[in-house]
Amino acid sequence: MGQDRESLRDLDGVRVSVDDLPLSVRSGGLSSERLRQSVEAQLRQAGIRVLTTGDFPVGDPFIRVRVNAAAGPCGGVAYTVDVDFVQMVFMRRNPAVTFNRAETWRAAPALGTGDPANLTADVMRALYEEVRQFIDDYQVVNRA
Repeated sequence: MGQDRESLRDLDGVRVSVDDLPLSVRSGGLSSERLRQSVEAQLRQAGIRVLTTGDFPVGDPFIRVRVNAAAGPCGGVAYTVDVDFVQMVFMRRNPAVTFNRAETWRAAPALGTGDPANLTADVMRALYEEVRQFIDDYQVVNRA
């Protein structure tokens, strides 16, 4: 993770993007907006500037959140929560080559199973932990 962590150095801030949620997750009361707001609040609490779509920072950095869930055969549910950090990057050997939206950091993904009634709480808890990983790595490389 040391190399990935370096990609978080000297950021002006980050934007939060939540991929569309599958119906199985939305039906449990989760929404992309709720997840985005939760991540943004956690970042602000840690002192990390949250950018809006109107901001145009160098590299267009953003945290991407993806959540999936599927019903299991015995009435349970399996879910995944993935948080990564994406920004524009350049090839060192040829800076003229720009790659849009390359993943430069990733949290350890969360995989779980449980009762559908607890899906929202399980996903929110997993998301909190993954964003905490981002905050910890961000703070390590940006200490004054």
